[in-house]
Amino acid sequence: MEARPSDGREGNGDTHRVGDASPPRRRGRVSFAAVPHDTAWHQRLLHPLTLVTNAALTLWIYPAWRTARVRWDPPAERLLERVTGTGRPIIYYSWHAYEPMIFLTFRDAPPALTPTPIGHDGLLSRMLQRTGARFGYRLWIYRRKSPVRPRDQIIQMINESKRNIGLIPDAGGPYRRVKPGIAAIARATGAWVVPLITNGRPSLTIRWPVHFTFPLPFSSVTVFNGEPLDGSTVTLEECQAALEEVEARVRSGGR
Repeated sequence: MEARPSDGREGNGDTHRVGDASPPRRRGRVSFAAVPHDTAWHQRLLHPLTLVTNAALTLWIYPAWRTARVRWDPPAERLLERVTGTGRPIIYYSWHAYEPMIFLTFRDAPPALTPTPIGHDGLLSRMLQRTGARFGYRLWIYRRKSPVRPRDQIIQMINESKRNIGLIPDAGGPYRRVKPGIAAIARATGAWVVPLITNGRPSLTIRWPVHFTFPLPFSSVTVFNGEPLDGSTVTLEECQAALEEVEARVRSGGR
């Protein structure tokens, strides 16, 4: 068991918070929860693999990042108006299948809405993390093998920093089923909970080994978002229904 102190990269003063006056965009990075944890012996051996997968994903996403047209439905300014001045962070959540599209979601959004994506220190998450950082996101990684539960690590981070965060509540399966953790985190932090799905036309969908939708260059990307849910009272069932409603709009073309 080892306990590593924060390396200072979590920096509470340099992340976007609701109500900030348009802070400048900053370079992305990856930081870790400062909790006692065990490190699997094979993690260092797999490090070259994570470098390759992140490089490949970055090369795929970059042309779309540069050329896609991104719009929010409803507009991001509407969400900003709703949450500004409340002193409450936002928890965005989306389905795992749309995760590659999320890199484009906040490219043109007001900086105060930008979240800190949440990941874990396992291999599958590490295969994506450097890509997120290259596109300006400041990822925060919880420790899976720690006496402090992942849920509690995330709650502590939000309560201390008041950051917006992004979660994939069906990661690891069962897919398209929201896990109870998101409602528990929202109630413990009082955050707004915003269902969100980013989709592009055209886009590329693969169904093996996992179901993923990828952006394509010059595509029209729409960030479908739902009404903010009050995290202090939200239920698991409400989170599930809200994200299903947003996905229904995606499938109907926004109608």
